[in-house]
Amino acid sequence: MLNFFKTKSNINKALVFVDYEYWFYSYKNNYSMRPNLSAWRRALENQYQIVDLMVFADFNSPAIGEELARLRSITNTIIETGTATQVRKKDMTDFVMLDYIYQSVTDREDVGTYVIFTGDGHFQSVIKYLIQKCRKNVVVYGVDATFSKRLSMVATNMVLLPSRKEIEDGYASVIIRYFARQGNKKQPQTFWDIIDNVAKQNSIPKDTVKSALLKLIASDHIHQRELKQGREDIRVLVPNWERIRMDGLDNN
Repeated sequence: MLNFFKTKSNINKALVFVDYEYWFYSYKNNYSMRPNLSAWRRALENQYQIVDLMVFADFNSPAIGEELARLRSITNTIIETGTATQVRKKDMTDFVMLDYIYQSVTDREDVGTYVIFTGDGHFQSVIKYLIQKCRKNVVVYGVDATFSKRLSMVATNMVLLPSRKEIEDGYASVIIRYFARQGNKKQPQTFWDIIDNVAKQNSIPKDTVKSALLKLIASDHIHQRELKQGREDIRVLVPNWERIRMDGLDNN
């Protein structure tokens, strides 16, 4: 009986390893959105007791470098893999992450589950090692259409992101960030102005922006107001910042 409860406890303890270059750029290039880090961490906490969540990336590029503040909201373990003399930066991130995974096997024998966020087939060997030799439960997270199928064949469980809800929330956040960048500009923003500008600036289809904008209006995150412009009345859109902050749409 004691061994049974010890096994259950070990499985519930998890070490999390994230290749954030892969996650960030896969979302950016394929969905024009950023990962919802806080929601992902909460989902993991509902399943596991997280012993440590380790994030690996070369943060020298301005785009991903701006992610550091958001990452610090979910973990204190951020491993910078970039160096001034580095030639193949992505390979270095994989190498450092693999090294941490192998070291953890002896350092944290009490951990029963490994959560690995990667799409690289190079991780097939370490996943096999963890499952077959170390008797670990291995959950692999990947971005849809960008991960190696070899990983799904060896992992205990495979989870593909983004979810439909995350995609919808991601496009909503793109629109919210557009409003935030406008600041106190006096130029009124009509429904079609916003669709055209957001689509162009983020390389997102106009129909996608339109759908996300309509949902923000229906959910009271954006208000419509009549504005007098010369002799004409035009309908402009104004963000409901109180509701936006309350629902956390300004944090993605």
